[in-house]
Amino acid sequence: MFAVLVALALALPVVGAPAPVRAEPPDRPHATGGSAAADPRSAVIPKPRSWSGDDGELRLGGTVRLAVDRATARERSAGPAPGAGAPAGPGTLHDVARAAARDLADATGVRAPVSLGGTRGADVVVALDRGPGTGPGTESGEQPGADESYRLEIGRQVRLTAPTATGVYYGTRTLIQLLRASADGRTLPTGTLVDGPDTEIRMNTVDVSREYWEPREIADVIRQMGYLKQNFLVLHLDDAEGFRLDSPRYPGLAEPGYSYDRATIRRLDRLAQRHGVQLVPGFEFPAHVSPKSAYFHVGMADGPRDAEPGFGERDTGATPQNSCTGYSYSHLTDDFTFNVMNQRALRVSQEMLDEFLPWFSAPWVHLGGDEIPPDLADCPALQAFVEESPRYSTVGDVAIDFLNTLNEQVTQAGRRSIIYDGSESDTVQVPLDRDVVIMDWTGDGTAPHMAPYDKIVASGDPFYLVPARDTRPDEEAIARSWAAPTDPTVLGWGMHVWGDDLGWAQGQWLESLSLRPRAVVADRQWHTTPRTADEFASFGARLDAVGAAPGYVGVRLPEPTRHGRPIHQYVMDPQFPPGTYDAHTPTSRRGLRDVCGLSGMTPLFVETRTVEVPGEGWTKEVDADGYWFGAPDVPGPWSLTARVRLTGSPVVWEDLAGTTSLSLGATGLVVTTAGESATVAADVPQDAWVDVAMVSDGSTVRLFVDGEEAGSVDSTAPLPRTRLRGPVGLAQLDLYAEALGAEQVQAAREGRPEPRCAR
Repeated sequence: MFAVLVALALALPVVGAPAPVRAEPPDRPHATGGSAAADPRSAVIPKPRSWSGDDGELRLGGTVRLAVDRATARERSAGPAPGAGAPAGPGTLHDVARAAARDLADATGVRAPVSLGGTRGADVVVALDRGPGTGPGTESGEQPGADESYRLEIGRQVRLTAPTATGVYYGTRTLIQLLRASADGRTLPTGTLVDGPDTEIRMNTVDVSREYWEPREIADVIRQMGYLKQNFLVLHLDDAEGFRLDSPRYPGLAEPGYSYDRATIRRLDRLAQRHGVQLVPGFEFPAHVSPKSAYFHVGMADGPRDAEPGFGERDTGATPQNSCTGYSYSHLTDDFTFNVMNQRALRVSQEMLDEFLPWFSAPWVHLGGDEIPPDLADCPALQAFVEESPRYSTVGDVAIDFLNTLNEQVTQAGRRSIIYDGSESDTVQVPLDRDVVIMDWTGDGTAPHMAPYDKIVASGDPFYLVPARDTRPDEEAIARSWAAPTDPTVLGWGMHVWGDDLGWAQGQWLESLSLRPRAVVADRQWHTTPRTADEFASFGARLDAVGAAPGYVGVRLPEPTRHGRPIHQYVMDPQFPPGTYDAHTPTSRRGLRDVCGLSGMTPLFVETRTVEVPGEGWTKEVDADGYWFGAPDVPGPWSLTARVRLTGSPVVWEDLAGTTSLSLGATGLVVTTAGESATVAADVPQDAWVDVAMVSDGSTVRLFVDGEEAGSVDSTAPLPRTRLRGPVGLAQLDLYAEALGAEQVQAAREGRPEPRCAR
């Protein structure tokens, strides 16, 4: 509960940052007392490697002179030039210094004009230096993570040196955090900090396929990753619920407004480079491909006949001898998997890689590769295909052969492939190419068959955030007891944010849930020594102190309205919402659509019943799992109107932690916030359709039943927009960012207002 509250709080703009302070004359920094963090290792996230302090302090003025070493200002690295295909990084040393000056002003109010040369009289000096003592491990002559290491010396001036511009960038993040953690936003402890990472690939995955994230929400992730010194972001762009790259070459495959064109990806990629992050495209082959297989007509139920690309009916010449119908997962259609017997499926996949790989600068690409439906092994056509080929013994052989062919293409493009573990363990005759990296999402990278491969560990336990399945990263285990890999074939590890089973979750809501666990992961990735109980107990305070990254936007709540129209309106409609591909069988479809255009995945494995309602067409019975709305709570004023049919147990609107809820039952409404509950006693009809409204002015919540006010309670409860659960018939639901009057409540029963949507 505490973790959720901290995460949601941190999602707000400039949370945790000191208020900008009044500028002072550009005097020399001077010693002061009692304001700086005594030891950066107890203030900075991630925890620095080593610190040697002398109990002194340096106070910066409102304006400081930031000097860039002229000799290395135009360099990215003082060492050998990056190899072919290496990511561009944050730019030259001069680029990094200018960006740091902007961030310093944004985060602390300290102005830092940048100059070339003249380092002797400067307040802050940055330079590239690969000499002794620049990075960690210098006592033994070894420098783990040397390319990203840095040295921060604070005395009469601040001197930041590193072997690369990336190292200098990370040093500026430490400098900003130290200033934010100080009592006055200006004071630094004096001493020498030597720092560098233990882990090469410090990863995050964001699922933008099942739940579309706005570009600015992805930008928030990138900025925060750079602030926490993480360097590897996999954008999961491709899954059964949506393909998110919009190219003129494939009109209609990705839905405009719920996808990213090349210009948008270019902007995000450049932003990622500036923050030391590699933006890695995440695709899926040959399963999890429903939109692609339907668009190109190459799903398991399709035959080999060419058909014009596009969604809808198609004639592909499918027969029992060349396709497999009915062998997918029970909740998914046959389009979930490419017809791996069909050469067109491979050709389409190769063409798509040719089109989309140039959109990204990172030398990596994720090809997916997991969760091929096991029942396909029982398909007669696929069995015959395997038996007739001397190369194959199992379906796993066929799948890995498909992935190996794509890997050859990726390698020729100067990049490296990643796949999820799964299919590679089901092969007999076709081993996975040795240069492929396996992302182990089911274990810790120690499975014997993975031994020859490089690996990235990203297991569901303890690293998955899947809100709709009540799965959260185990923060204490990650910080204190998880055994960080020491096998040199483990290139890195990290956390996944998945949108499985959510209804209309906003990226900003998912990001608000991700902030704290991501920070815990980043802390341990950088310096893998387990944290003590005291360090973990104080982590929330440290995160509050350093705040979110400069430029981070966070949650944008709807502005209060006065027009008497809902900001979100939900209608009963079996049609899928825009931006979401209908990959599911009829028994697992949602049947509830947000008129305001929010997109989202269908909840799976839900038994539902439809009921005719006069004037409404149809409605849906919600089971105990209910609907996920996935949006931040709206503080008062707010209103909620709905037409419901209660069936015994209460129906509950609630936030993820259960700290705020509106529970409507036969005896009235129970409003709960911050552990305190209050009841509006009322006789609410059961097993009959009833119009209910809940209205808050910010201090009082009123309940209306069939247009008549039933009572009120004093409560500051916000409107919970996370989920609706409980057995209830639902015919309509409207959410408002204002307190409706009694006449407006009555009017809403007689004529549902047209929404004025807020996204």
